[in-house]
Amino acid sequence: MNDLELQGWTVVPTRIDSGVLCKLRDEMLPGGTAGTRCLLDHLLVKETVVRLREELAESGYLPSSAVAIQAVAFDKTPEINWKVAWHQDLMFPFAAPVRTPGFTLPCKKDGIDYARPPRKVLEDMFTVRLHLDDCDETNGPLRACTGSHRHGILDSGSILLRVKEHPQATCLAKTGDALLLKPLIVHASSQAVMPRHRRVLHVVYHSGTVLTESWHRAI
Repeated sequence: MNDLELQGWTVVPTRIDSGVLCKLRDEMLPGGTAGTRCLLDHLLVKETVVRLREELAESGYLPSSAVAIQAVAFDKTPEINWKVAWHQDLMFPFAAPVRTPGFTLPCKKDGIDYARPPRKVLEDMFTVRLHLDDCDETNGPLRACTGSHRHGILDSGSILLRVKEHPQATCLAKTGDALLLKPLIVHASSQAVMPRHRRVLHVVYHSGTVLTESWHRAI
């Protein structure tokens, strides 16, 4: 069992070219933008998620058959220095309103259908946060409750209990590193104490069986 399965998170270096990282910074997050959703139609993002899948398959973290189903870009800046409370990543984009039992909490965001998949689907998902800038203790790094991904879908009270029970880790990364996460891990981030860019391309892969519901995009 690898460290990702045990901990629910790990950081690995990637071989993504520095020129590609620079283009991602410039094109995904222009000045003053805190985040951009649904980027899998963007050619450079498509190329990057394919390259990441190849690298992670080589290292045994991800099956080569996995499909990217979501790509989002985030940034923290002196002007937009946000924090995120303890939570799990549970809502994902679909091609149409969900109808299958077990897919819950349907809603729309920016005209796109989202829903919460069943636990088994969530356990077959895998998040890659490609860091486009260095991320240290001062610029709002992600914090994770190590091992908390093994408890399934949690309500707000159970999340707080897991925060108390599980060791908390600060997930630091260099430019070009990938922070790998299980979506069910309880995680959060604080405001930066020394605000500057903390740009991330956040990609989610699904490696389970084909679903009755169709993802919004699948690369």
